[in-house]
Amino acid sequence: MALRRAAQDDDIESQSTEKDESFAVGQVTIRLPLDLNPLSLMALVLSFLPWAVPILLLADGILSRRISSGFALGAIILTSLVSELILKPLIAEPRPPTSACRTEDGKLLPGMPSGHVMICQSMLTFYALEAMRHHLLVAALILILCMPLMPWARWYNGDHTLKQVAVTFVVAAVVGLLDFLIFLALFDDGGHDPQKVLFTEVASIPTPGVILGAHQG
Repeated sequence: MALRRAAQDDDIESQSTEKDESFAVGQVTIRLPLDLNPLSLMALVLSFLPWAVPILLLADGILSRRISSGFALGAIILTSLVSELILKPLIAEPRPPTSACRTEDGKLLPGMPSGHVMICQSMLTFYALEAMRHHLLVAALILILCMPLMPWARWYNGDHTLKQVAVTFVVAAVVGLLDFLIFLALFDDGGHDPQKVLFTEVASIPTPGVILGAHQG
């Protein structure tokens, strides 16, 4: 009888472990089976967005030869290196227990600052300021409204604490402002080239028609 109960306990523990299975991909926690709640799926999908932004900027810089895309890509690389190689080890504030971002021995990786929030918020700030400079107020408003999404996604997905995403949000906004001021100092065109801040620089690869229109303008 005791052996049967012990076996049942082992089965329950095994099933519980399977239900709670989680792993990290690109510093994003994925839990199996997937939670099909719309908010959970949205947080998971948004968490992978920062990995796509550099690829899109690189493609746009090559296809359209837009200076702002090359500058933004360089800013992302520099910011990421400082964040991952200097700030995180120096601050050494662990991620929340809900995160699967751990070392091989199960120790939580540092989570301050959030690299995902740092990239997205700095770029959103940079492009919002660029949009305002070129009087593209609707574009600037959309970018501003998108700013809370990444901090929320990283917190909701359990990869960062509320403090970590909030602090990074503020710091990244300052970084984005500095990026903008440096860009102005190096490549100020007097605000006469609105093609520099097309949404294609962030959201998609520009089509040949867009590139042709830019050259004709």
